[in-house]
Amino acid sequence: MLKRTLSLTALLLAALVGFQSSGQAKTITYDGKGNEEWKKTARAGDVLVIPDGTYDNLKLTIFGKGKPKKPVRLKAETPGGVILTGESWIYYYGQYVSVDGFDLQNIKASTLKGKLRAPISNMRPGGSTEKSKDMCKMCILQHIRIDNEHKDSWDKDYRWVDIAGYYNIVRHNYFGAKKSQGRVLQLNIKHADIERQPVNHRIQYNYFASRNQGDALDNGGEALLIGESSRQHVSAQARVEMNLFYDASVAGEPEVISNKSSDNLYQFNTIRNTSASLTLRHGDRNTVQYNWFLQDQAPGSGGVRVIGKDNVVVNNYVDGAAGAQGEPEGKTYRTALGMAAGYSQKDDEANINGYQLSVNNVFDRNTVVRSVQPVMLSAWYKRDQDMTRPPQDTTFTNNLVMQMGFKPLDEYWTAGQSISVDFTPESDYTNKKGRPNVAEYYPSFKAVSGNISDWSVSKLVKDGVTMARDVKLKGCDAFGTGDELFDAYNGAGADLSLMAEPLLWTPELKSGKLGPVWLNANWNDAPRGYSPCS
Repeated sequence: MLKRTLSLTALLLAALVGFQSSGQAKTITYDGKGNEEWKKTARAGDVLVIPDGTYDNLKLTIFGKGKPKKPVRLKAETPGGVILTGESWIYYYGQYVSVDGFDLQNIKASTLKGKLRAPISNMRPGGSTEKSKDMCKMCILQHIRIDNEHKDSWDKDYRWVDIAGYYNIVRHNYFGAKKSQGRVLQLNIKHADIERQPVNHRIQYNYFASRNQGDALDNGGEALLIGESSRQHVSAQARVEMNLFYDASVAGEPEVISNKSSDNLYQFNTIRNTSASLTLRHGDRNTVQYNWFLQDQAPGSGGVRVIGKDNVVVNNYVDGAAGAQGEPEGKTYRTALGMAAGYSQKDDEANINGYQLSVNNVFDRNTVVRSVQPVMLSAWYKRDQDMTRPPQDTTFTNNLVMQMGFKPLDEYWTAGQSISVDFTPESDYTNKKGRPNVAEYYPSFKAVSGNISDWSVSKLVKDGVTMARDVKLKGCDAFGTGDELFDAYNGAGADLSLMAEPLLWTPELKSGKLGPVWLNANWNDAPRGYSPCS
C-alpha cells in the first residue's frame, strides 16, 4: 500500500476547475499534490477518484451539484482499496452526491473550531445545523467501513457519522468497534424543525458491530439516534430497515436505537446479543414492525420500549431478552416489550427530556419467548421527578408470551408475571428525592384480547389472556440461519412468513446485501425463504 501523509482542508482538485467550461462530465483522479480548498461546484456526472493507498490525516470535502441520473461520485479507485487513518474525514454536501468504497481504520476524532467532529458528515465543515443549504439532499453514503478506533480517541465523546439535510441514504456500510462515548450514527433534525420539512432519510443494509470492547459507559452510547428530545414533535419520516445490530450498544447504555422524533418506521431489522432495546424514547406515530430481537440472554437485553402517543409495535419477535436480571433495582425499562409511566403534568411541562404520557399505543401480534422480563405495560422507574401518570388507551392484542422454563424476573416491579402492569394506585414507591410516588389512576386499555401466555399475568389484563401452561411450542430453523424459531400459536404471535430472514454476519455466513460488497462474498445471495415449523 502507498503511504501518504496529507492534510487537505477540503478537496478536491484544483485541476477540476479547469474542466468546468467543457460542459462534459469527467473522471478526475486525485494526484495528491498541494493543499487545495476546492470551492467550485462539481458538474453532474463527474467521478472523483482517490487512488488506492493508505492516507493519514486526509480531509476530503466535496460540494457537488449532481442530477438524478448523473450524480457526482467520490469513490475509492478499488472498493476498500483506499484506507483513511488518523484525523481523516469525508465531508460531502450539495445534491445528488455519492460517496463510495472507503475504508476508515485507526480513526481519531477531528477538531474544527474547537469542537470534535465526526469523521463522516454530509454537511459543510463548520456549517450551520439550522440551514439545509449547508447540507446534502438526495445523497448516498455506501460500501464504507469504519473500524478499529484509535486508542487516543477512546476517552472522547463524538459521533462517527452525522447525517443532516433531506432524502439521504446510508446503506451497505460496516460500522465496527467504536469504543468511545457518542453515537455511531446520528440523524440531525434541527433544520427540519426550522424549515418544517420531514428529513425522509433511509438507513438500510448496514452492519453495526460490537461496541463492548472498551470500558462500560453510560447514556450516549447508542448505535443510532434519530432526532433529539427538544424536537420530538418533528415529523422526521425516516426509515430504518434491513440492518443488523450485533452487541451494538455500549455497556450501560439501555438504547441501541434511540428514537427522538415522530413518524419513523423501523422494519426488518435484526438485533442480536445486545444489552439494550429499540427505544421510542420521545415522539409519536412511530411504527416498529417485522423486527427480530435474538438476544441470547445477554445482560440488560430487551426488545421494544415505548414512550409517547399513537405508536404501533406489530409483528415483532423477541427471544432471550434477559432484561434487568442481575442489575440494580430500577432497571425496569429493560423488557422484551415495555411502556413507561409518565411524569406528572407539572414535571412533564418542565422537563422536555423526561417521560411523556403514553397514550393510544398498540402492541399487536408480537412473539416474546424465553425472556426473563417479558412484558411491562406500565413501568415506574426510580427517577428524580414524580412519575404519576400510567399509560392510557393501550391496545394489547394477539401477543404470544411464552416463558418455556425461563421464570419471569421476580422483583417487586414485576411480581413474577409474564405480562405485568406495574404502576397503579396500589403501588408503593418512592422517588430519588424521597417523595412517595402514587399513580393518579389505573392504566387504561382500549383493547386486551387474543393473547396467550404460559405464566401468570396482571389482573388488569387477565380477561384478555388465555393461559396455556402445558403448550409445547414447535421450534425449527425456519429460515436456515441456525436460529430456532417458534411459529405463531392459535392466532397469537408474530407471523414469521411476513418477516425477512434474521440477518447474520459471521465468518461462516453473511447475509446477502448486508454491509459493503467488498467485505461480503455472499453479497449477491438471494434472500432465505421461510419454512413453517409445523
